[in-house]
Amino acid sequence: MIRVGIVVQRYGKEVVGGAETLARDAAERLNASGFDVTVFTSTARDYITWKNEYQPGDSILKGVNIKRFKVEKERDIEAFNRFSDVFFNREAAERNETRWINEQGPYSPDLIAAIGQAQHDYDVFLFFTYLYYPTIEGMKAIDRHKPVVLFPTAHDEPPIYLELMREVFKRPDALFFLTSAEMNFVKKQFNPANRMALIRTGTEINETIDENLFRRNYIQYGPYILYAGRIEKGKGLELAFDAYREIKKKRLIDFVLMGKKLMDIPRIEGLKYVGFVSEEEKLSAFKGAVLSLQPSPLESLSITTLESFSQKTPVLVNKKSQVLCEHIDISGGGLGYENVEEFIHHFNSIYDKQRTAKEMGLKGYNYVKTYYSWEVVIDKIKKELERIVLNPGK
Repeated sequence: MIRVGIVVQRYGKEVVGGAETLARDAAERLNASGFDVTVFTSTARDYITWKNEYQPGDSILKGVNIKRFKVEKERDIEAFNRFSDVFFNREAAERNETRWINEQGPYSPDLIAAIGQAQHDYDVFLFFTYLYYPTIEGMKAIDRHKPVVLFPTAHDEPPIYLELMREVFKRPDALFFLTSAEMNFVKKQFNPANRMALIRTGTEINETIDENLFRRNYIQYGPYILYAGRIEKGKGLELAFDAYREIKKKRLIDFVLMGKKLMDIPRIEGLKYVGFVSEEEKLSAFKGAVLSLQPSPLESLSITTLESFSQKTPVLVNKKSQVLCEHIDISGGGLGYENVEEFIHHFNSIYDKQRTAKEMGLKGYNYVKTYYSWEVVIDKIKKELERIVLNPGK
């Protein structure tokens, strides 16, 4: 039995986030398939503050052993953002990169110490996302002879150009990627000598979702555009709001937002914020939407795009994201825009041509079923981990 230590900044059934969800899904499925999995994580539930909300110590969730460690300082996100603005505007030689990583958090020296002390009890360590303190410091705590794997979930953003990131991408014995766009970006930026594998991630395809569930529960009887995800600056929503203002003048359609609200939402007739919904309600909302929207210019995967495809709903994406463009180029399940005019044009082409919209949705569904089923993904992860542990150097 291969013993796997998984390191991720947050972990729990209430935790929402791309890398965190991937870590939890992988941990549960690897554990169920015969691997002995233990998760090393913090007691934080919220990535904005890193507030200690879980109890430190050992626990079990769906058969997976969890070891949680206290975060030593909470994060004031506004103060951190001000610090980051000054930090990234400085010349590289003037930056204290270690301080930035510590401030980024979640800062938990006890977590790092525990990884170092327990490393001999595990055959391989699997880290999720390159960006945070537990990964950057955690990999340093592991001896060079111990196999380390990183799911970087990387994209083009300021932190990836820090000098210390060269070691972050050099240390792992293997790098696992969610898309070929991500893999190509890392190869161009770091040219790592270690093994690179396109693993992707799994998506559950629920064929029994009732598209009227969301409509009934949220009194949403008219057609609508759907955005599901964090509602915050940097997600590209401002352009989408501008486009919707123009669309609403000529079309009878609502714009529904769901997820955590971290920015002010403009007052536009038909623009609705529903907050958090259940998983079944979310999938129902995807199934019933005219189209879903992924406006972010920075994505390493976009689970919501895959969820939309799983319910045969086309997606409108920001062309600035190579990852999102890869999804729609390979699948044919959506369209990309780069300005308000193009957004409106593509919306109209989907809204007015129901047959075209259905064809796009079906193409997206087939794409997810072919490349993103958990059976396929877990089989890839298992084979890679077995190769690393049982046949190192090959």
